[in-house]
Amino acid sequence: MWSRLTRGGDGLPREKVDAIVRLIDQYLAEEASLRNLQSDKQTIHPRDLPPDKREALIEEVFEILNDSRR
Repeated sequence: MWSRLTRGGDGLPREKVDAIVRLIDQYLAEEASLRNLQSDKQTIHPRDLPPDKREALIEEVFEILNDSRR
């Protein structure tokens, strides 16, 4: 999976990929908590996020991608 994201070394830096994964995990964990989902079988997908949260997540991902410091 890592090689797909980085395209063999000429793609995204590992720090950006890690930051995006952490961000997505954070959003999904918050939403799962709000919905009282507690087991691994009760999972949530980014498309299940409310539209405003999904839009905020997308904006934050693009901020990470555009940040030249990472």
